[in-house]
Amino acid sequence: MTKKNLIIVIILLTIIDLVAAGWYMSRRIEASGKSQDLFDQRDSTDVVAMADTLITSSQPDVFDKLQHNAYYFISNSPAIAGDESTHYTSTKHVKVMWPKAVNGNDDLEELNKELIRKAFDNSQSQMKDARYLYLNSPSFNKPLDDDEYHTQVKAPRVHPVYGNVSQVMVYPYMTSLRLLVMKVDKQEYNGSTTVENSTTIHYDRQTQRVLSRVDILLTDMDKESKLLKLINGKIDDLNKGRGDDRRLQHALNVPADICCSKTGILFQFKHGAIANSPVEIQLDYDKLKPFMTKDFEQLVDNNGQYKLYKDTPKAEPINQASRVDKPKPATAVSASDNKSTSYGKSYKKSYRKNYRRSYRNGYKRSYRNGYGKGSYKGSRTSFKQGQTSRKKYSGAKRRFGHYGRAGRGHWSHRQR
Repeated sequence: MTKKNLIIVIILLTIIDLVAAGWYMSRRIEASGKSQDLFDQRDSTDVVAMADTLITSSQPDVFDKLQHNAYYFISNSPAIAGDESTHYTSTKHVKVMWPKAVNGNDDLEELNKELIRKAFDNSQSQMKDARYLYLNSPSFNKPLDDDEYHTQVKAPRVHPVYGNVSQVMVYPYMTSLRLLVMKVDKQEYNGSTTVENSTTIHYDRQTQRVLSRVDILLTDMDKESKLLKLINGKIDDLNKGRGDDRRLQHALNVPADICCSKTGILFQFKHGAIANSPVEIQLDYDKLKPFMTKDFEQLVDNNGQYKLYKDTPKAEPINQASRVDKPKPATAVSASDNKSTSYGKSYKKSYRKNYRRSYRNGYKRSYRNGYGKGSYKGSRTSFKQGQTSRKKYSGAKRRFGHYGRAGRGHWSHRQR
């Protein structure tokens, strides 16, 4: 064997050994289940089928019943001596419909943390602790030390300049196969004006995680400027049907707060940004596709079964004592009505008795006089007298006696 042939044989044996070693390792890895063949890729139909399976296994979300808690604080002494209306007061309301389980999962640590941060501005791990910490921290229009105020059970009268009313409402806004949208509304009366703000938390029901703004919209500066132009174009369309005093101003930037709905995204402008009150500008998903992230665009395309929650909590009036409840329908009759009613019954009984006596006497007279011309005349006259007597006692008095005061009012209304 020549040297050249020996080298060729060695090379061939080396190649055979490498192939055998590769085959052996692949078999070991495949048997252990830690890897798969790189060329064994799923086609698009398999991916779609898997996505459909994940989405359609949705379970209803569960929420606590509406809970309303209120704390009242008042300064120990009035700001102006002798004037009780100058007491500084602080009223705090919290209304929550807190989630208990989302898509069958009751481990909502990430969602709870985000809701607590947005609603109560603290980092407590439990909602009850965070709520108590918020309610137990009064918001006076003037800084007061702890020994300068006290709590009270009854809601204080809220006066301009000196009264403060702060409210927080947490509730579900919308749910679908992929999204749970929670809202946090805040309202504060600072003694002169009422300021309202709204924040939205988006929760992916499939992956069980909170979606931030960057998970929904692209952050590219060029995209932001084009999106701002699109929003201002929508504002121009809305201004066409508004008067000069209700016209919206052009937005200077895209707002940070957004709310995803069934058909599009609501861009939430705060108080004073483009109007004297909070304003939401909605753009449809079709127009927003160039500005959405690929993941969120796929989420929207595979979403469905949208549901808006209707029974959402409302803010309490600034002065609770000023609310006028509608009068309840009367269940008992007053003494005067009883008197008039009993009088009407007795009078009606007496009238019937007199009428029967008059009719009977007229009939007897006609019977005694026979059936001639005089008898017919007498009978007709007697019967006519009975009719006259009936008309005399069937007027307003009888109506009043039968219906009481309500009858008199109704009668006067008909006369008009």
